[in-house]
Amino acid sequence: MKSMKSDKIMVVEDEWIVADQLCNNLKDLGYMICSTAATGAQAIRNVEEDRPDLILMDVVLKSKMDGIEAAELITSQFDIPVIYLTAYTNQEYIERAKQTKPFGYLVKPFKQNELYANIEMALHKHRLDKEIKDYLDCLAKCYRGTIESISGAIELRGPYTPGHHRRVAEFVQAIAREMRLADFSIEGACLAAYVYDIGLTSMPISVIHDPGQLTGLRLSMYRDYPQMSYDILEKIDFPWPVTDIVLQHCECYDGSGFPRGLNGNDILIEARILAVAYALEDLTSNMALRNAFSLKQALDEIKVYRESKYDPDVVDACLKLFREKGYQIK
Repeated sequence: MKSMKSDKIMVVEDEWIVADQLCNNLKDLGYMICSTAATGAQAIRNVEEDRPDLILMDVVLKSKMDGIEAAELITSQFDIPVIYLTAYTNQEYIERAKQTKPFGYLVKPFKQNELYANIEMALHKHRLDKEIKDYLDCLAKCYRGTIESISGAIELRGPYTPGHHRRVAEFVQAIAREMRLADFSIEGACLAAYVYDIGLTSMPISVIHDPGQLTGLRLSMYRDYPQMSYDILEKIDFPWPVTDIVLQHCECYDGSGFPRGLNGNDILIEARILAVAYALEDLTSNMALRNAFSLKQALDEIKVYRESKYDPDVVDACLKLFREKGYQIK
């Protein structure tokens, strides 16, 4: 049962006799032991230095940090699979371990062939996961390139200065990260920022360039553009809810928006973020009928509509970015 590759394994075990026997078993199976650790803190230090291919982690360690806590910290920073080794099978440990998304949970005492099978399956699954992630990253880049090209065409006809959609996307990304959205959600929200107003391309120029002065039929036409954008984009099979974000970005937190009058958490969080990001970019840009607001004026204006037009949590994250963390408009 020799491994075909010199995969580097780190052993985290506080009983040195058990650790020594485990290392000998791993060597017999053809693996390389890059390091051992007896505490969670030491395991984290070793990972930073050795970057193992896999970690065998004892659950109960004789230190303040147990193996599950150590694994959670490691996997939050490094893309390294973890297999738990433990004599404990009570529900509490299993539930806590599940939260860290381990690649195995091997109960002591175990046989060498069981250890080998678990390691090989974990390494194989991790390689497949990486291939899938790389493919999705490539797909996302393809989507982004296409969407950015479309946004350039929208800007040629719309009332915006060049780079408008890019700046909206940058604000979306910054606010979403401040709110700790998942990377996947952030990617979808940024893509929506590039095409949220694609429906305006079918509007008369007079409607596009002066929406603040519209009444009657022309106002009704303008308020239809999120639906028109949705209708254009729904033919694209996005892996993100881009079309729904686009449809909802004109909805207001208090229900006074359009096209469907959604309110509160019925509006996707990505759409709520896009609404604030668009407002910030719009206010700080020179328009046909007004000069750009200063950043302070724009933030004050957005704050006025906290809990009415805009989600208060999104507004708070935006204000924190600029007023406390010094985020700069590029």
